Order: sequence, then C-alpha cells, then structure tokens
Amino acid sequence: MIVMKFGGSSVANRAQIDKVMDIVKGRLDRRPVVICSAHKGMTDALVNSARGAVQRQYALPDVIDLQSEIAANLDCPAELLADHYQEISDLLRGIGLVRELSPRSLDFIASFGERMSVRCIADYFSRQGLKSQAYDVWDLGFITDANFGCARPLEGFNDRAHKAFNQMVPPDVVPIVTGFVGKTPDGDITTVGRNGSDLTATLLGAALGVEEVEIWTDTNGVMTADPSVVPQARNIPTMRFDEAAELARFGGRVLHPSTLLPAMEGGIPVRVLNTNEPEHPGTVI
Repeated sequence: MIVMKFGGSSVANRAQIDKVMDIVKGRLDRRPVVICSAHKGMTDALVNSARGAVQRQYALPDVIDLQSEIAANLDCPAELLADHYQEISDLLRGIGLVRELSPRSLDFIASFGERMSVRCIADYFSRQGLKSQAYDVWDLGFITDANFGCARPLEGFNDRAHKAFNQMVPPDVVPIVTGFVGKTPDGDITTVGRNGSDLTATLLGAALGVEEVEIWTDTNGVMTADPSVVPQARNIPTMRFDEAAELARFGGRVLHPSTLLPAMEGGIPVRVLNTNEPEHPGTVI
C-alpha cells in the first residue's frame, strides 16, 4: 500500500485531474490511498470570502462559481455539491450577521475546498471506470485537538485510523481522501495549517504502515532553488530526512515543515514527484 498526495495545482482542472487518474491507474497494484487538496485557488477564495463577509462584502458567487465550473467540466451531477454550497452560503451569512470571524469559523469555511474536491474527483474517476469513493479524513480516525489552524491528531490516531480504514474502505475501491482537515471529539472541524495535506499524507501513511508516501507537485522533486526564479535549478535525487526537514524549516516550498516527522518515526520513504512529468524519478527522502 502507498499514499499518494496531489496538491492544488495537480487537481486544478479536468486536464490535470486526467493526469492524476492516469498516474493512479498505473499504481493500482500497490493499493493507493489518494489524498487530494482543494482545486487550485479554492481555499484562498473561501478564506477571502469569509474575511469579506465580516465587512458584509459577500463574494459568495465567486466561490461557488469557481467550484461549479470545475464540477461542470468534470460532468459531475448538479446535486453532488448542493448541500456544500448551501452550507457555505449559510456560514458566510452568519459571519456577516455577527461581523466576527473566529478561528473555529475560519477552519470551517476553509475545509470546504478539500471536501468538495474529493467528491468531484471520486465521482469523475468512478464514471471513467476507476472505482473510487470520497472520504473525509476524520471518518478514517483523524480526530484532533481544538487548536484551530494548527490542529494535531489525538493520542491513539494510528490505531483508530488502521481500524477505521479496514472497516470503511473496500479492497476494490480507491479511496479519495481529504487532507488538511480534521474534527474534534465534539464535532468541530479543524485544519492542520495551510499546505498541511502533506502532513495528513505522512500521518495516515505511518498509521497504515504503507511502503511509501508520494507527494505529487508541479516540480521535478526537491530542487536546488525555486525553478520559477532560477531556471537553472536542478533536481536533488536523494536527501536524508534531516536535510529535507531543514530545507522545509527555512522556507523550502515543496514540503510542509511538519511533514517528515511521521515518516521518520515510521521509517517510511517520502518521494516527491511531478504530476506534469510523471516519468521523472523526482526526489526520494
């Protein structure tokens, strides 16, 4: 079994999602668990809408129109996300009425990007012949503390996740799972921090004892510099955990700073790969 995490640029639109589907199909013999971020720009749009709602400047159409366009391009049924759209609308109105955006409310609104993304992707994959099902990661045992914006799973996560996964995920189904989000024992939705889906991937990978965690991005692994700034940047084929952790701590954009700890503790390699060049070997950490 492997965990495959795809970032926002990898699931930005139908063309990118088709690439993701082909990559996943090529790894079916390794029983992939697929973690998907929100479509590119969606989480920012949700957060900005919430901040605007505090000033009673509603940007609701922008949020829903963006997601609706992607869902329509994937030929998803209109009712697939209707309840989510209604929740978003109700939440933004509530924020506007009280003119207050608490950390709890901010996590709640930010969670919708990934929750909508995985439902669209699982629906699309299944209609293309790749049997898939969407899961909110809290249904797979990701129960967290109430540290909104930087939540972490409660003690016993590994056992909970292992048990829930075996109970809920049929062996012939590719699970498409939210990253970035969690839920407290009281039912409040939390997030592990922006760009935190990488951390969810390694935490879930360690809990399930997978052979490898793959982080799919838009660069050929970890690079010597940001290739958008330094065109001559080169791929680093292999790195030690401590080297990659230091790079993340000092602002390297490929990995979330906390990502590597669960992998280090579980002895699980992390491979960073490029969705747009899947044949490139990337970087193994």
